[in-house]
Amino acid sequence: MFDAGTPLADALRRYAAKGRASFHTPGHKGRAGLLAGLASLEYDLTELPETGSLYDGGDAIEQAERLAAPAFGAAETLFSAGGCTLCIQAMLLLGAGPGGRVLLLRNAHRSAVHAAALLGLEPVWLWPGRDGRPEPAAIENALKEDENIRAVYITSPDYYGRLADVPAVGAVCRKAGVPLLTDNAHGSHLGAFGLHPLAHGAAMSADSCHKTLPVLTGGAMLQIGRRPDGFPWAGRAEAKGAMALFGSTSPSFPVLASLDLARDWWVRAGEAAYRLTAEETALLRETAREQGLAALDGPLQDPARLTLDTGGAGVDGGEAAEFFRSRGCEPEYADGRYVVFILTPFNAPAERVRLREAIRGMAVALRRGRFLGRGARRAAEGEERYAAYAWDGTRPEAVCSPREALLAPCEMVPAEKAAGRVAARTACPCPPGIAAVVPGERITEETAVRLKQAGFDHLAVLR
Repeated sequence: MFDAGTPLADALRRYAAKGRASFHTPGHKGRAGLLAGLASLEYDLTELPETGSLYDGGDAIEQAERLAAPAFGAAETLFSAGGCTLCIQAMLLLGAGPGGRVLLLRNAHRSAVHAAALLGLEPVWLWPGRDGRPEPAAIENALKEDENIRAVYITSPDYYGRLADVPAVGAVCRKAGVPLLTDNAHGSHLGAFGLHPLAHGAAMSADSCHKTLPVLTGGAMLQIGRRPDGFPWAGRAEAKGAMALFGSTSPSFPVLASLDLARDWWVRAGEAAYRLTAEETALLRETAREQGLAALDGPLQDPARLTLDTGGAGVDGGEAAEFFRSRGCEPEYADGRYVVFILTPFNAPAERVRLREAIRGMAVALRRGRFLGRGARRAAEGEERYAAYAWDGTRPEAVCSPREALLAPCEMVPAEKAAGRVAARTACPCPPGIAAVVPGERITEETAVRLKQAGFDHLAVLR
């Protein structure tokens, strides 16, 4: 009998043996003691009278969700073991309804694009400003021009920790009488700084808790805020029904339980712990600046995320990421310009010291000319290579709706031959999972070239 081995399990073991400091998701960093008991197989249960059912209510799951709502400033909180994707799907159904028109920021995650297609929503695309953030004035103008838009959907924070001006966008949405839906996948912890979207006018927020809180991968929460009249934007039964439409009937109970444990940690110690993490992150930014490396900062920046602008120093982000890995630090993400590090309270002090020394070491390597040559040439194209992972600033022609394209016959063609063809699938380097190509749009030559550079040898197009 042929023994194929266990390649995935072996890959996990080999990676764990490297001993790198985790500056990526999940937020527990492999050492959140409060989750230790969930590793036992005896907790991997199913729907039982004692455990309850995720979509039915009146059980321990509902009790845990009702405790989570005030902890995170929501009117209603719903747990998800299907990641933030399930929360986004339900949020779009609740906020825009099937077949409606929704104003989406172009840097939306592919899960939003796919959910819109499944629901038959008609996306009205809004391009971010030069800083990657939505412009409140542009949103206001779009809502005035199209009175049929039922909801506004933005991403805040983005992968780099940049926050939208949610108070201003929320005010625009309230004036127009439409809900503001926020992909807050990377911001479950922002309540520690008074920056959670619900606190600034968002109607609903999809929080990927496992990214920054001590939660097992796949654990997320749909947070529902209150209307101006004080009532929730969506009732509990309605919201559960929306989640049940998309979610598995066999959710992971260890994942659900980790959400409950994380809520308990949050109210006891989490907010204070995150404020300390923000102080430590600020010190790392200062170290970078002292060494001649720019770091994103300011009032509209996640205080706990470190994003180094290595392209400004002439270093391609991918080259810089390899340097940090050689120093035992695994970043969350890198592109032609940036390297992103996610810090949480569960990063050990020794790991933060390791990262600080790696930043200093990179500055020394820069002075010694280590990054001259190929890396420097690639860094010179940093803005353009960054665009391959997000959007290229052009406004492509929409030939048909995303739903029509996703359900139509398609074929795979080499990326260099895709220009002029109509996309049948999203093309999303992940991370960050942003749709560089949206189904139903004609692929431009520039986009095809950039996706080829990003590693997409073939693209799906309509026949």
